[in-house]
Amino acid sequence: MEMQERKEREINLLELFWGILFSWRQIICFGIIFAVAVGGIRYVKDLRAYQAAQNSKDEKQEEELAEDEMQQVIEARNLMLRIKEYEDYLASSALMQMNLYAKPVVELQYYVDSDYTFNYTQESQNDYTGDLLAMYCSYIMSGEMSNRVIEDANLSVKLEDFSEFWTVSKNENSISIEVTCPEEEKMEIVAESIKTQLNKKEIEFQEIGAHKLKLLVESENVVVDNTLIDRKNAISNNIATINSQLNSLKNTLSEQQLELVTSEWEGNEDGNQKVLRPGFSFMYMIVGAVFGIFLICIWVACKTILTVKFQNPEEIRTLYNARLLGEVCIEPKKKRFLSIIDEKLLSIKNRKRKKLTIKQQINMVTENIALSCKQQGIGCIYMTGSEYEAIDTSTLDMLKQELSAQDIQVKEGGNILYDAKSLRKGTEVGNIVFIEQKGQSIYDEIFKELNLANEQKNNIIGFVVLI
Repeated sequence: MEMQERKEREINLLELFWGILFSWRQIICFGIIFAVAVGGIRYVKDLRAYQAAQNSKDEKQEEELAEDEMQQVIEARNLMLRIKEYEDYLASSALMQMNLYAKPVVELQYYVDSDYTFNYTQESQNDYTGDLLAMYCSYIMSGEMSNRVIEDANLSVKLEDFSEFWTVSKNENSISIEVTCPEEEKMEIVAESIKTQLNKKEIEFQEIGAHKLKLLVESENVVVDNTLIDRKNAISNNIATINSQLNSLKNTLSEQQLELVTSEWEGNEDGNQKVLRPGFSFMYMIVGAVFGIFLICIWVACKTILTVKFQNPEEIRTLYNARLLGEVCIEPKKKRFLSIIDEKLLSIKNRKRKKLTIKQQINMVTENIALSCKQQGIGCIYMTGSEYEAIDTSTLDMLKQELSAQDIQVKEGGNILYDAKSLRKGTEVGNIVFIEQKGQSIYDEIFKELNLANEQKNNIIGFVVLI
């Protein structure tokens, strides 16, 4: 075989197209990332411009107002803020959402029986009963007690809201506890949880002074809470009163003052057009997604065009003017994420090709090698390749077994460019079959090993490509 000259590799547009399609995971990821990034950047930019224009206009209008007129604007804003605070409380408070005319409550009354005694005849210690009462009250109102009750009874209420459900009072040596239970059927569980926790604290608080915590009264009732009803009505009346004050104040304000009071809308310089607060632009998100997809497609195309690794079995004929003895398709490792899509794409790509098993592909390759050997009177061949050490061993074993069955002796070795022993053994045998792998073998190394074999006057039978 003559020495090979370098040829320019032609780009197969169909293979490039399928390479882009098989990169669908990267396409989806880049599309989403750039859609969010471009949409987010545009939103931040519009929001800053909106806030700057709003602040600029507010400052301009405020400068135009007299001091007493600006004071009226501030007063109106304060009234609106108070209304909002009241409305937010009524809407968010779990206690206020309950039926106050049928409120389930748990009532417990404890007596702290301390061992403190006063002796006139000798010096005695200070009375610690008051400290004990304060410690118990503090613990009952603490987040620890509330959290434990919520967990034990599995109540559908937040810890910060449950603090409103407690009422604790002390009178001389007794403590009265009233707990609102948001779920009537769980009143008994709530009562047991409270008693359990207080019994544990009784042991701990003995360090303050010897005492006994006696449960005097325990009851579970559904009551009408007139105090809370009055409180709720008072808040509603406050909202109505402040609204009346706000409306009266607004009637005395100019259009310029009203515009400053209302913060949800903003006018342009002539004050005629109304614009809303900016939001995410789907148009820019689509543009970002298209740009991301275009970018990854360009990346895949550049990687395919500029690659140094062997891509197409037909390039054995077109680039190296050598014989292609056959192809063996190695089953690729399935990717975990939606591998069924890869299988569908592969079936569409190979829809006009007859699918052969690996065994059938090996038989076709060995028959080609055996026929060439018989025509040339060859009984022994040497198998090598630029990435021979990395080739799937099971495929090589099947190939060698089939060749042995054809009475062809097989010897093998590594890359003859870097392995001197392999070069010597290959030259001694004189008949070489190159095994190359798509996506692994390097164009330049194939070219060099082919020329090196020709320089040593070896007979190049052909190439087998694993894909």
